[in-house]
Amino acid sequence: MDSIEALRSTLLIGPELALILTGIVVMIIDPLVKGKAKGEIFWIALLGLAVGFALNLERFHQTASAFAGALSLDEFCAYFNLIFLIGSFLAIVLSKDYVASMNLKANEYYALILFSTSGMMILSSANEFMSLFLGFEIMSISVYILSGFNRRSKRSSEAGIKYLVLGGFASAILLYGIALIYGASGTIFLDQIAKRFDITNPLFLAGTALILVGFIFKIGAFPLHQWIPDVYEGAPIAVTGFMSVGVKAAAFAILLRVLFEGFSLIDTSWTQVLWIVSVFTMTIGNLAALTQKSIKRMLAYSSIAHAGYALVGIVAAYVETKLGLSSVLYYLFAYTFMNLGAFGVLTYLSANGKECETFDDISGLWEKKPLAALALGIFMFSLAGVPPTIGFFAKYRVFLSGVRAEFYWLVVIAILNSVLSAYYYLRVLVYAYMREEKVEFPSFKPTSAVALIILTIGTIILGLFPFYSWDLALKAADSFLLALQAK
Repeated sequence: MDSIEALRSTLLIGPELALILTGIVVMIIDPLVKGKAKGEIFWIALLGLAVGFALNLERFHQTASAFAGALSLDEFCAYFNLIFLIGSFLAIVLSKDYVASMNLKANEYYALILFSTSGMMILSSANEFMSLFLGFEIMSISVYILSGFNRRSKRSSEAGIKYLVLGGFASAILLYGIALIYGASGTIFLDQIAKRFDITNPLFLAGTALILVGFIFKIGAFPLHQWIPDVYEGAPIAVTGFMSVGVKAAAFAILLRVLFEGFSLIDTSWTQVLWIVSVFTMTIGNLAALTQKSIKRMLAYSSIAHAGYALVGIVAAYVETKLGLSSVLYYLFAYTFMNLGAFGVLTYLSANGKECETFDDISGLWEKKPLAALALGIFMFSLAGVPPTIGFFAKYRVFLSGVRAEFYWLVVIAILNSVLSAYYYLRVLVYAYMREEKVEFPSFKPTSAVALIILTIGTIILGLFPFYSWDLALKAADSFLLALQAK
């Protein structure tokens, strides 16, 4: 690749570069400023995300490839980047008051979120395995550090270590699978692998199995889901909210690329495996969530169940390709608002070194902080799939894709699981609305309140008027399928 091509490719990854450079600037400035001036770095982080967001909008109107085809900068990656950037922006806004009340080093925290988001963006556009692995590691290493960011907390340190060890193990399995695929095909590019795929070659089969194991770990699906409750519970609650939406969406983005571009010739086998994984993931996640005494841990198991719901759309996509893909894309978009909102309320209620994580911590919330209780109720209803929230429309589309693809039993199991989940979501509201206050709630936090208002309005308005955001998902799926046909 000559210097002109390298320069062109560098200019094309403007959104990713905006975040990386902002993160570097934050780290350089942090030790040079003191006192109240450190608070201004918060605005620099938000500015970097805003610039990345603006540059990413161009990708909805034009398609390009960078670095000799290693990155595919299309509408599909632009859609996922939208999810990452919105999630990261609101996570940082939610975190401003939280890191101050927990006495954490805010500016390092902001830089790590920026770096992690850039890794997610690289991952969503990866067209070959080295870029894929690079994106995974940029995202993962930053999140490992964020998980153990509260060094005064033993639980946070434990969460960081657990995530590092288990995540490293999953990355090693993924890399070994990539090595086997490369050995069998002689290429790391997904479209070339699809052309050379030989289903009778044991190297291909072993490689695809190992790669699937790595992806199952990253999305937090059965049987590699056990790390999620421990890591989510131990990590700072603001980090947990960021992880629960960003990391999951990024893992699904690259899973879709690899399944439908690189391994398209073994679709029947994938369908059977993912059908089973989806059923066990949503069922185990919901059953475990029923017994939890911690809201934080309950939402962790809930996030496992939601990965199972999203997998319904992937299974359906092997028959109803466009509807299945677009339903997964839309589900992840909706999940960003409702799950980040749920963790956002808990973040808002955390103060003075103590996190809001048990049911007793929200007892009497309606009497003391009715607006926070109202927001929490909206997010719980949305996660349960109650209309007119965005969660209802997202589940409807995923389940509809399963019905259209004639996976009737899978949809029945998913609906039964969704009904089951209503119990533990409503339990949260029982404590918030019907119990007496047991703890003192923190004073008003204006910055965090702004993020919660945006998330609450988004959850309702996008549920009442879902068609524009749904059309965006349809166009992203259509762009992805057209690109596959062109290859």
